[in-house]
Amino acid sequence: MKSRSHIIAVALAAVVLASIPISSASALVSWPAGGVRVALDSSRIAGVDRYGTAVAIAREGFSGWTGVSRVVIACGENRSLADAVSAGGLVWAFDAPLLLVAGKEVPLSVRTALTEIRSANTSLTVTIVGGTGAVSAACASQVKSIVGTATVERPWPVGDRNTTAAGIALRMKLAAEESGRPMAPVALVANGTDAAGFFDALALSAVSAKTGAPVLFVTKTAVPVATRNALLALAPTEVIVAGGTGVVGSAVYTAVNGSSRLCGIDRYSTAVEIARAARDRAWLDASSVGVAGTVVDALTGASLAGRSGAPMLFTEGARLSKTSAVYLDEVGPLVASATIFGGTGAVSAAAEAQIEGTPATPVLVQPVGGKLVAKQANVKVSVGVNTTEVRLYAGSTLVGTQTVSSYGTADFGKRAMPASGITFKVIATNPDGTSATKTATYARLAYPAATSIVIDKSDFKLYWVKDDVLVKVYPIAIGRAGMETPLAIWRIDAKYKTDPSSVYGPRKMRMFRRYASGGGWKYVYTAYAIHGTNQEWVIGTKASHGCIRMYNKDVLELWPQVPLGTIVQTRL
Repeated sequence: MKSRSHIIAVALAAVVLASIPISSASALVSWPAGGVRVALDSSRIAGVDRYGTAVAIAREGFSGWTGVSRVVIACGENRSLADAVSAGGLVWAFDAPLLLVAGKEVPLSVRTALTEIRSANTSLTVTIVGGTGAVSAACASQVKSIVGTATVERPWPVGDRNTTAAGIALRMKLAAEESGRPMAPVALVANGTDAAGFFDALALSAVSAKTGAPVLFVTKTAVPVATRNALLALAPTEVIVAGGTGVVGSAVYTAVNGSSRLCGIDRYSTAVEIARAARDRAWLDASSVGVAGTVVDALTGASLAGRSGAPMLFTEGARLSKTSAVYLDEVGPLVASATIFGGTGAVSAAAEAQIEGTPATPVLVQPVGGKLVAKQANVKVSVGVNTTEVRLYAGSTLVGTQTVSSYGTADFGKRAMPASGITFKVIATNPDGTSATKTATYARLAYPAATSIVIDKSDFKLYWVKDDVLVKVYPIAIGRAGMETPLAIWRIDAKYKTDPSSVYGPRKMRMFRRYASGGGWKYVYTAYAIHGTNQEWVIGTKASHGCIRMYNKDVLELWPQVPLGTIVQTRL
């Protein structure tokens, strides 16, 4: 018989466990080493397009639009995104929402928001960032007609993105002096001309929105005059540069008097390094993060995230990026929630589920070839976040179970493929009991020999089979009308290194055609070959005199693998 004290202890334990939220209770489950675990509450802010998303983000930050005395407007078109990146500094200076417009018009969602803001407040000043090349005079006139008696200013009507960013930095300094609001004595520097630099600048802009540290632009090899002058006027005690030397060169780092460089191997890891540094310095210390998949969604999202003290992270569309996931696993209980900026076209529902704790959908990286296999296939499965185990089924039969590290690969080895084809089901799971499933069906490819090449004219594909395993599928071009590639059996009996600038590209494999001869076969020299091309736009079309053309990079990869004597079949 159990003692009364034992019963009381069990009851108390049950009460304690019942009071722990599901996400916290699951944290009691032991995960093996290598398991990257993310399980956050998530919400999504999105509109029907980039302009609607910007409005939705602004609404979230300025509920009911009450107390909004300033609005910042920038061009949301791809050609002028740099202006919108630097405009985030005015969000801090004016404590204002940032809205995006098309270069020549004000989208309906923005018209509605401006009308509501004007109605909710007694006075309003609208600041347009960029010159008429970014926000046209006609678009500015539309803004004026919407907000009525409000003041509409364009402080930087001329100059490039560097001039605009520098002007905003100085306006931030002026705003700090006028309001007595402390401005961090730090300048944040990023490449303003490079796509990767834009992501780096956006990660910095979350810091800017919270601290008032301005974001200034450089190129990889030069410091623009406007940026140099702004740094002299600001006289920051610290200059933080985002991005590696491939984005901001060492000479530029020295020229801006860089005091530290925050960078990783890509946009995802650079954003994580910025988040780490911001948390270490207590610049951004919220129990939440912002997540975006595109520059456009991050433009306004970073400002909202930063205002609340949250860093800005980036992800791939379909799968939570490894570096971001590892960071979120590391910070653990310090971060409880994530706000996703943008629709499912930018950050998929699957990626959102992964942020909430679901394993990433496993990917069959082998077999290759889409829907086809040879007589045998190497079977490998790639996994993402929240995964520690993979189960592989052929039909309903369990083939095997493997323990795997998150973002690792489970190798189930070489397996025979039935002539009737096969359906694989892969289940990724973890100790929390959550799972994700992927199913893929493959048909058996017909091919002439254990090591052979199949040229399928109907789908413009070359299938490379070695030792009864389909190694890779390559896109090709074939013979044009009147010079069709013949349907036949061939053999590779000669291989050449060719002039890379020639019609053959860097490599050629001569096809000798098979003919019946005295009860056997003979292979006869022909003008037909498999070779590269310097007209890469023809791939996927009927363009040659009958030869098989490949991308140069593909023929360079295939050429050394193909032994002399390899059989080739051309077919419909």
